[in-house]
Amino acid sequence: MTLEPLKNSYQSFQITIEFKAEAEDGLLLYCGENENGRGDFMSLAIIRRRVHFRFNCGTGAAVIVSENKIRLGSWHTVSLYRDGLTGWLHMDADTPVTGKSQGQYSKITFRTPFYIGGAPSTYWLVKATGANRGFRGCIQSLTINGRQIDMRPWPAGKALSGADVGECSTGVCNKVLCLHNGMCITSGADSYICLCPLGFRGQHCEEAFSISVPHFSEAMMSFAALPWPMESNHYLSFMEFEVTMRPTSKNGVILYSHDTTSKDFIAVVLMDGYVEFRFDCGSGTAIIKSDAPVSVNHWHDLRISRTAKNGILQVDDQRPVEGMAEGAFTQIKCNTDIFVGGVPDYDNVKKKSGVAKPFSGSIQKIILNDRKIDFSQDFILGVNVENAVHPCVYNPCANGGSCRPKRDMYECDCPLGFDGKHCQKAVTEAIEIPQFIGRSYLIHDNPEILKRVTGPRTNVFLRFKSTSKDGLLLWRGSSPMRPNNDFISLGLQDGALVFSYNLGSGIGSIVVNGSFDDGRWHRVKAVRDGPSGKLTVDDFGARTGKAPGNMRQLNINGELYLGGMKEIALHTNRLYMKGLIGCISHLTLSTDYHVALVENAADGKNINTCGAK
Repeated sequence: MTLEPLKNSYQSFQITIEFKAEAEDGLLLYCGENENGRGDFMSLAIIRRRVHFRFNCGTGAAVIVSENKIRLGSWHTVSLYRDGLTGWLHMDADTPVTGKSQGQYSKITFRTPFYIGGAPSTYWLVKATGANRGFRGCIQSLTINGRQIDMRPWPAGKALSGADVGECSTGVCNKVLCLHNGMCITSGADSYICLCPLGFRGQHCEEAFSISVPHFSEAMMSFAALPWPMESNHYLSFMEFEVTMRPTSKNGVILYSHDTTSKDFIAVVLMDGYVEFRFDCGSGTAIIKSDAPVSVNHWHDLRISRTAKNGILQVDDQRPVEGMAEGAFTQIKCNTDIFVGGVPDYDNVKKKSGVAKPFSGSIQKIILNDRKIDFSQDFILGVNVENAVHPCVYNPCANGGSCRPKRDMYECDCPLGFDGKHCQKAVTEAIEIPQFIGRSYLIHDNPEILKRVTGPRTNVFLRFKSTSKDGLLLWRGSSPMRPNNDFISLGLQDGALVFSYNLGSGIGSIVVNGSFDDGRWHRVKAVRDGPSGKLTVDDFGARTGKAPGNMRQLNINGELYLGGMKEIALHTNRLYMKGLIGCISHLTLSTDYHVALVENAADGKNINTCGAK
């Protein structure tokens, strides 16, 4: 088999080869100045079961011979190093053997192809290499100057030509049965792995399990795929990812998607420990690289966003790095799924994507444009995806609570009526005044309540206290939210109280400035008559405002949320990023309809009695 001549190796080189021999003699590697072995060359050969490393800088060859003999039919790993006149041969775990070439010249000229397993003129090379025949056996891996060589025929691999080269792993999978539609592939000349579909694991995919905190492995060719949560034109000009990951290797693909009919792609990859965000709008690739490498076996948070052809990458607390794609195009269309942790076919990715091998490690969180990916439900296919070692895998939350991973720790989200670190405590006393913790909410769907929050008029009174500058008090909007959908909301934004609504032709916002995150009770009255609104807090003077346009009716089909909501940033179009940290009481609608906040609620999460924590 031939590769191109050794490059950048005239002064030094390093080569590692893994082989299993079936004969006592044979030429493993040769590259030289000419095909007859005269002049400069390097060779590796097996001669009477010893490994010979020879090289000549032009004035006499070095001959370095392994101390031990190889075992026929067994795997051996041999590394060659050369620097100038000096060379080393290291076989398996033996002590390295060293030697020197003769004369003063220290550089080697390489002009012939790099031959593997033999050469067309092996007979003429016998004087130089010591071997008069080609190698018989298997070669499993070859690394030259730190680069693993793909020995498949070009263009998939690096082999340019050859003769009488067979496939060593033929038949390995013939006797293997991978269950549950798993597929056997060879992972070496005499080894295999089963590519187990999502939800199955084990050497032969025999064990069913459910994924909660996915773990990926390069050795097992892992990957998972999920569809874009909304139709692809939603992401043409803007996309934002948040990822929490813990790599165990310095290289691998974290996220990838592309368009099969154009040059468009997005990729987030690890390259020698650096995070790279790469994308192409069709007219040139942007490559945005983190300032510093990430450490393996530690948790890292990535924030990646792209607006038209501008991209921003932030890793942990490093400074955000910006970059721009070339050319005039500004939109990216991806018609494949989003691949996580790997891809099904590495020969079929965009050349400049940097996608070369699977990610090793666990990926705990992916949020795309404020939509949190639920690994147990959103992955639609995958191969050899395991669970990471994490408490959430064994759901420690009782009574229907759900486990939220937080790096190595977790939090339980408790359904209404349960409380405690593991939702283990039943709340037995009626909760008059509910407490909210920032990821709490109450849902009301009673028609008597809902009809008082829609139509031409709204009148809301409530009391609240908060210890955070930001948080949602009340929300009702169409679900899912789209720009210019009707909604009504009340909440804290940077310490001020904000009353906002949209009747279909634009948002009206009325703000009472102040520091209402002081932990004290405050009275709020929010009144809307058609597009006009009025907001009063405590004894401050009333503030008034108006929504644009001539619409008078508030038309909403969704439920009423108090104190927060599910996927709050997504459903409020980023008006609010978190729920209230504090308490709400005395909710009254239409001046005389008192709402029993907890008792009348249809559902809720993480609700306790005010003052109980």
